[in-house]
Amino acid sequence: MKRVIVLAAFAAALSGCASLAVRPCDSIAERDGKYVSRLFLGVLTLGISEAAIQQEQWLEAREGWRFCPPPVGWHGTPPPGAWQGPPPPGTRQGPPPPTAAVPRIPGVLVNATRWTINLYLDTDPATPDVLPSLVLRPGEGRQLSLVGGPHRIVANPIAETSGAPAPAARYERQIQIDPRDRGFRLHLSEGEFK
Repeated sequence: MKRVIVLAAFAAALSGCASLAVRPCDSIAERDGKYVSRLFLGVLTLGISEAAIQQEQWLEAREGWRFCPPPVGWHGTPPPGAWQGPPPPGTRQGPPPPTAAVPRIPGVLVNATRWTINLYLDTDPATPDVLPSLVLRPGEGRQLSLVGGPHRIVANPIAETSGAPAPAARYERQIQIDPRDRGFRLHLSEGEFK
């Protein structure tokens, strides 16, 4: 029995932890299998493997989930000329696409108010037919990845019930995301709404 455990730990160490990083494009079965594998590998390595897996997930989120194919909007056979996977190695011509080299910085937005808020990212909420980028309930936080550079954040409180009016306050802020940062955290508090 001890030999089996030692061999399993050795095989897991040789295979690497990066393949156990959970990606948004994983199916439910793949995600659940990765979590179960991570549990056993974490027990065998006393948690050291989990740190390596978390680092790999962070790197992939920053790079825009490089192993996930782009989303498709059709069902069945793709139309002619549609993206059907990466080209074979060595066949690419021209400059890389602009989104491939742009790193994304992972971060968290936290609603520290007692209101539900509509949050608009780099859009003007006064423009007709513009939907909010996020809706945050009181105390809720959301993860997102932003490209380095300036970003405009506007938040408006919304009424929780049909009888109660929404506060007339508004949060507006220009933030600068440095591409060298490892992450960011932004708390929206009631004192910042004017």
